[in-house]
Amino acid sequence: MGRLTFIGLGLRGLGGLTLEGLEKARKADKIYVELYTSPLAEFSLEKLAELTGKKPVLLAREDLEDKGGEAVLRDAEQGWVAFMAPGDPLIATTHVDLRIRALRRGITVEVVHAPSIYSAAASISGLQAYKFGRTVTIPFPQPGYQPETPYDVVKENLSRGLHTLLLLDYRAEEGRWMTVREGLEYLASIEKRRGEGVAHEGRLVVGLAGVGGCDVEVYGGSLKRMLSQKFTLKPQTIIVPGSLHFMEAEALKAVAGVKPEELKVEG
Repeated sequence: MGRLTFIGLGLRGLGGLTLEGLEKARKADKIYVELYTSPLAEFSLEKLAELTGKKPVLLAREDLEDKGGEAVLRDAEQGWVAFMAPGDPLIATTHVDLRIRALRRGITVEVVHAPSIYSAAASISGLQAYKFGRTVTIPFPQPGYQPETPYDVVKENLSRGLHTLLLLDYRAEEGRWMTVREGLEYLASIEKRRGEGVAHEGRLVVGLAGVGGCDVEVYGGSLKRMLSQKFTLKPQTIIVPGSLHFMEAEALKAVAGVKPEELKVEG
């Protein structure tokens, strides 16, 4: 019986790779890596090869989405395969599909977890993780294409007093990362059309950059002020806070530099 081990790479470089993940990657017969589902700054395939003693095989989007990960599954039927992915390895839907396919073929599956933006964004900002609502991604706008789903999700979460984690688009094939500014401009442009007060200039927002490293950038304030805030690290993420517990408010002032008057914005 073959073996497939999903191993999380964490959030930035190789620092988020756990000792357990490294040990199992070294013991595996073959290593596959995907880097298209989530941006992973400062990552090096060459360094991973040095650490594991094996040359990793880099997967493209079509290898998993169009071909169903067949190459990975065939090798896993014959031996031990390590499948490495950014963050926690089973957050992406395509990876869950690969896991199901492996189990149906009688392949033993195990998971080695690693830091994920879903938990790290809350902890680094000082917001309470259980007060986050639905997460959504802001895509790069294209001519005739600007989905309003991010705006709607923020609106729904705010109506319930919940925080919103806004993931920002990443085009692996272009090496292009959406910035906090671009994400806020996206929301503001929808606000201009709809005028429902979801992304007005005074809306409290928090920008994160380089989460997973020691030099992470965390800045918060009114949407208008954050449009001019400079973020230098990658990847970047946005949080739109909902109702704040007094400890969350104190954390945002201390950690993100939010001004007292900016905390008074209502739902």
